[in-house]
Amino acid sequence: MVVPTQIKAQDFFDTSEPAEFFTIGARIGFNTSNRTFPNGYYVNQIFTTWGTGFNVGAIANLNFKDYLTLQPGLFFESRSGNLMNVAEFERAGDDYVYYEKDHMRNYYLTVPVMGIVNFNLAENIRWKVEFGPYLQFSLKQTGSQNDVNLIYFNPIDHQFVHYQAKHHSFDFGLKIGTGLQFYEHYYVGVHYLAGLCNAWSTPSGGRNKSWMFTLGYDF
Repeated sequence: MVVPTQIKAQDFFDTSEPAEFFTIGARIGFNTSNRTFPNGYYVNQIFTTWGTGFNVGAIANLNFKDYLTLQPGLFFESRSGNLMNVAEFERAGDDYVYYEKDHMRNYYLTVPVMGIVNFNLAENIRWKVEFGPYLQFSLKQTGSQNDVNLIYFNPIDHQFVHYQAKHHSFDFGLKIGTGLQFYEHYYVGVHYLAGLCNAWSTPSGGRNKSWMFTLGYDF
């Protein structure tokens, strides 16, 4: 009874040498993302919503052990969302609300470097636990020409003030997720990307965050 138990444990967490050290793969999928806005800026209420986008890319697997993989990747991402600006003010004894909405869509180049621990669930099914840092570079933003036009009401001089919220073109963060691989080639996964840098340069603050759902094929 002891010997079969040991064999099963080794099969689930295999410390042997991999069949191939280097492999490559392709990835495609969709995402939902949000770029939060700093709280307490002027007297406005700023709301950001989750939007949808797509992601496509390539990865390289450096298999040091059957259970351990280092996976750098390169992804082209589209992300979107709405930013709503609500300014409440009083004039001539009456209360007013100013409402403004702006749609944002950004295109990014994302470079993750993932550490992956592999577990063998069955002969042709592998469970992957994936985590690591990523770098993200903004390529283009449509709809606002890299700026978001907002407005707030100054209660001191009772005047509207227009300003532009500028987003950062670079982000660094953590990518955490899990996936399943079937028959050594077919992959399905889900990841959360948490930005650690300020999403906005003016005003400074906010965070980028995204859920990514991916299908892939390893060659």
